[in-house]
Amino acid sequence: MLVALRALALPLVLALGACSQETMLLESDVPLPDGMSTVRSADIRRAAGTVSGGTFLLSGPVTDARGDLELCSSRYADAGWFVVKSDGNSDTASAIYAKDTRVVDLTLRRRALEPRMSMGSLTVQTPVRAPTP
Repeated sequence: MLVALRALALPLVLALGACSQETMLLESDVPLPDGMSTVRSADIRRAAGTVSGGTFLLSGPVTDARGDLELCSSRYADAGWFVVKSDGNSDTASAIYAKDTRVVDLTLRRRALEPRMSMGSLTVQTPVRAPTP
């Protein structure tokens, strides 16, 4: 019986691992840049089933920070966020997005020697008054 359970468990674990690509921050409505995942987080707050605050360190591929940020901006727009500000170049780019009462500050930094191991930072805040479009 134990051998049969182990035989069933291995394919299940492999299937779950294959589907572990993160696309949203902590199962919320905050998109992550393609291929990036959260490696460290602090001060996480949740309200009404979504992330209302926190700071997150991201890791993953960044080949062109500005271009990757523009691709991510379309994912934010699809999730109901609007761009407040966007700036940067191929090495470092940042954007501020707003939705309802929340603001997200996303920065991508391309690692020159190893772009696949680049970094990003994402901060979610619920200020007293959110920016308007």
